[in-house]
Amino acid sequence: MSNNIKDFTLTKLAKKYTFVKDSELYKFYDALNNSCKEKEYHNTFEALWYLGIYDPSIISFIKNEIFKKLNCLLNNTEESVDNISSSKDRHCIYLKYWLYDKLIIEDFDEYDISIIFDFLKKKKNAFMKILKSNRPCNIYKLSLSDIHKIKILYDYSEFLHDSDTTKYDLILKDEEYLTYFKKGLDLYQNSKIICPSIKKDDYCYEFNEYETKYKRKSAYLSCKEKLLSSLHNKVTTLNGGSLQGDRKSEGAVDLDLYELLKKDQIIDKIHLHKFYESLEQHKRTDTSDICNSLKSYPVKNENGVCELLKHAEYILKSWDKTYATYQKLTTSETCDYMRYWLYDKLSHIDANPCEIETFYILWHNYTTDESKNKNKNKCKNEKYYGFNKEELENKKKLFDFLVYYKSIKDKIKEPKNERKNDYCPYIKSIFELYKKMEQKNISHSYTEELKLFQNNFSSNRELNFLEENCPDMCLGFVFNKKFKTLCPFENKPIIEAQKKNHTPCQKIDHTFRNLGGNHEKDYNFSNFTTHDVYKELNGEIITNNYYSICDKFILFNEQHCGIHDLCSKLVRNLKKLSRMENKERTERCTYIIHWIYDELRKIPNIISENNYETIALREFLNVAYEILRQLEIYDCFFNTVNIDFDEQKEKKYLHDYFKNYEKMQGKNFCNDDTCQEYCEYITFINSLYGKYINRYCYCFESDGCKEIYPSYFKCDDNYNPHELFEKLQCNSFEEFRGKLKKVDKPIPEDHYVKRLAYISVNKPHLLNWGNKKSSIIPEVVSDKITSDPFHKFSIGSFGFLGVFLILFILYKFTPVGSYFNNRDTIDKDSYFENFENQYLEDDVEFSHGNTKNRRMRIAYHQA
Repeated sequence: MSNNIKDFTLTKLAKKYTFVKDSELYKFYDALNNSCKEKEYHNTFEALWYLGIYDPSIISFIKNEIFKKLNCLLNNTEESVDNISSSKDRHCIYLKYWLYDKLIIEDFDEYDISIIFDFLKKKKNAFMKILKSNRPCNIYKLSLSDIHKIKILYDYSEFLHDSDTTKYDLILKDEEYLTYFKKGLDLYQNSKIICPSIKKDDYCYEFNEYETKYKRKSAYLSCKEKLLSSLHNKVTTLNGGSLQGDRKSEGAVDLDLYELLKKDQIIDKIHLHKFYESLEQHKRTDTSDICNSLKSYPVKNENGVCELLKHAEYILKSWDKTYATYQKLTTSETCDYMRYWLYDKLSHIDANPCEIETFYILWHNYTTDESKNKNKNKCKNEKYYGFNKEELENKKKLFDFLVYYKSIKDKIKEPKNERKNDYCPYIKSIFELYKKMEQKNISHSYTEELKLFQNNFSSNRELNFLEENCPDMCLGFVFNKKFKTLCPFENKPIIEAQKKNHTPCQKIDHTFRNLGGNHEKDYNFSNFTTHDVYKELNGEIITNNYYSICDKFILFNEQHCGIHDLCSKLVRNLKKLSRMENKERTERCTYIIHWIYDELRKIPNIISENNYETIALREFLNVAYEILRQLEIYDCFFNTVNIDFDEQKEKKYLHDYFKNYEKMQGKNFCNDDTCQEYCEYITFINSLYGKYINRYCYCFESDGCKEIYPSYFKCDDNYNPHELFEKLQCNSFEEFRGKLKKVDKPIPEDHYVKRLAYISVNKPHLLNWGNKKSSIIPEVVSDKITSDPFHKFSIGSFGFLGVFLILFILYKFTPVGSYFNNRDTIDKDSYFENFENQYLEDDVEFSHGNTKNRRMRIAYHQA
């Protein structure tokens, strides 16, 4: 499409297409352009018309294009707009269209257009007078881009919306004009969604007024709108493409679903497939006149539509007898099955949306004609709203799945069913289809199926069941409105150019920062409680796929082998965390934090003296927080600045020890052969326990110990490694005999004791420690009282208050107070006297001037 909007002015469109030239809009436009060319107007009125505007180009435009036309039409009944065209109720739209087209032709900029609209708003009454309509014609101040959009929208709406489909054959010949009108359709569809409720500006006010007063109100797109939309995509022919691909159905049931159900021999457990087959086989052999009505409609493929009409007529003739209560189904169910069978048939004939609509019009006429349709149970097409082939296929596929879902669920539940995992990819494809249908439900074409899906899966119990049996497929995110796709981080195949950087890391030497001692020994014993959790977190990712948010780490993978897989694992683990709640969520968050720090240490070259000198590490931590943000996880943050990986590793050891403690306390935890390994582990943990207990346990004499970081350090004496050391009889092994020293709790620090210690250091004289004289001697007691600083301060304060009390009494109740009050009055009188004298002096000085023409002023005073 040309980027120049001036290539699509109304004059050029009229030269291109005769249906534009013959339109009422063009007649109005052309007549207005050619009217009043020789008329004169009053100069005074003209001066008032564009008063305050100084730009010559704007003045010329208002003078010659606006003022002359409107003034002439106001004063000349022969050239009234009432005589220009017959569509008087649309003259307001035509007049504004003419204005927008002129503004585009004159190539005004944003500033010029703003001035013109300000002027027009002031002269809005002139518009009202020339239109002579009962409807108000509002002028909205549009921007330049809004003028372009509304002009394109009007071109589509006035020339193609609900028009003869033969026009589509004409515009199909020129891709540039096809694209132009398709853009008008897109603007019209988007404006119908945004303007009524979301956006409020002058563009939307203009559109809403146009839609309310001049258009047919409908939540659904017409077949002609869908036809134009499909014409724009030539790859999918005139009928629109399917969201699900080109796989056709087997016996009317979706082929992928049919193959799964047939393998498990449950295809006939539900009557849907048999019902479809019965309809398929119920074809007529005699003649029918139902197709005669097709001649009244613009149908190109009469044979396809006619054959299906005759087929449907033959089915309806035996509806009550054969199908209304088929296999004890309800009449509502059988009618729904019939509708979706027709969707499938219509999606496989060569018919465009308007030809499909013609089929439904004729079917509706037949079902409502009592002389032809004598069935007691009517099956009408009340839920058809002009679907195209794409919509018909998608609606049918989703419906078939929902009907069979209960049977699928029962098969998944069977523990010995080897094929139950085959259902998971299909279920994921259906959930992806639901998300796509939800995104494309602009005209509410999928509303019925979306509601059916929501009714089946809206409960957390159903989604949790699927998540448990079909893990890592994002099924739990299906109702998350924030994500346009099913998975927030798309699973994409790795392209060939990236595979060389995505090599296994087994042969690469992992160099760790040396923590000393046994810190690099793996104490994650298989029977530990923590073992299964870390095994799940570190589960392998399929190397043929990756999450899009991790794609940058494919390039880092050569120098930091394993970082890409670690990112993918983090995405998977955080996705699962986002669906957890309460205690389970809190505990899993703690595991993930310790796991991610530990795994980062294993990445080659990832750690330097300054962690943020490693670009890969910085990018990884940024991506980690981006994942948390997208998944709306705000309760599982971890430190990303100045990370001490040595300390984090020690915290992980302690965290795991406390998580596994109850397991190690159990009976028969180990035998003589295996206990030795655990004794080594407990000895190692004891060294860390002694290192951190004084940091993270704050103990009191009366209230036990307070745990500063309970997630990885417990202060209770029951968790002391020495208890386990004794229980496992580690002293029986020579290498551990006498090697473990019990770590004691920190000395209790009571608040009162701390206060006493502070006084003893800073104010020892208050305690008088070391004073051997007995305080029972009167002289000593008296001396202590008088020498006490508090005693001295108290006496001084009371003395100061006594002085103020005496002064107050003198001021309030003696002549001394009266003297001071009178003195203030004298000072005030003196001030006002000075002010009055100054005023008089100024007045006298002013009166030295000429007073002949001045009014005499006399002051009057009350006696």
